Amino acid sequence: MKTRISITGDPGSGKSTFAKSVADFTGYEMITTGNIFRKLAAERGISITRLNEMAEMQKELDAKVDDYLVALNETKHPMVLDSRMAWHFVRGTFKVRLTVDPDVAVDRIFKDTAELREKFSSLEEAMEEVEKRKQSEIRRYQKLYGVNIGDDTNFDLVINTSHISKEEALRIFKDAYTAAPPV
Repeated sequence: MKTRISITGDPGSGKSTFAKSVADFTGYEMITTGNIFRKLAAERGISITRLNEMAEMQKELDAKVDDYLVALNETKHPMVLDSRMAWHFVRGTFKVRLTVDPDVAVDRIFKDTAELREKFSSLEEAMEEVEKRKQSEIRRYQKLYGVNIGDDTNFDLVINTSHISKEEALRIFKDAYTAAPPV
């Protein structure tokens, strides 16, 4: 069984909540790279969407996270990586991608009250910003790394979280993870 799990997902798919559940289930250390980007956006007084757009042109913004992920290859301890690109940079992970229907994603993001989360004045604004952010990330990662983050064939497991509970998502993960071939 692989002792490193990378979890990526569309905005609003529940990636961070799911990663925490997986870390609790496995007892592995959880590492969240999204907080690095949220903190950079907050420090600059801009939205995550705007920082993503800037990162399309300024590679050094992604380099901070990329270098951190690459360095994890030198460690051997078990971990759950809550990260858009860990599946690409960290070798030997069980790769999980979460998807979500756009209307569900917007509703979740609009209602999110976490401290570093973006705040929107309306559902319409949230819908527009979430779609911009998603498209920006797809373009950016394609340009920087030549990978399509939306290509399900890159992953060992893909779960659509739109209409299932977090417990059901974890059950689907447990079944697939325990059935995966050993390393």
